[in-house]
Amino acid sequence: MLLKSILNRIQFHHGFVFGSIRLVEKAARLLLEIEIRPRKGSRPLCSVCGNPGPGYDTLKVRRFEFVPLWGIPVFFLYAMRRVDCPRCGIKVERVPWAEGKNHLTTTYA
Repeated sequence: MLLKSILNRIQFHHGFVFGSIRLVEKAARLLLEIEIRPRKGSRPLCSVCGNPGPGYDTLKVRRFEFVPLWGIPVFFLYAMRRVDCPRCGIKVERVPWAEGKNHLTTTYA
């Protein structure tokens, strides 16, 4: 079974897709980096009111720490989108795996 299949079974997020998965060696330590991208046609949700809105632009890629697998640290990589919410103005989108500015996923926290 592929790692993407396992993640889709235990950590499925509506509106998002797991992309490439890389095993990286940094400072004599192994890391798993999993890219996440928005599903085509999905609109970002406003982080304040939760309503979908048109995308405005994309920020830099952020790293979110996920539950380690087999003792190997796992990180989700995602470039947050900004939403042009008609009610709240331009805000960063709400993502289902993290809250606010926290770099830990809710599953790991």
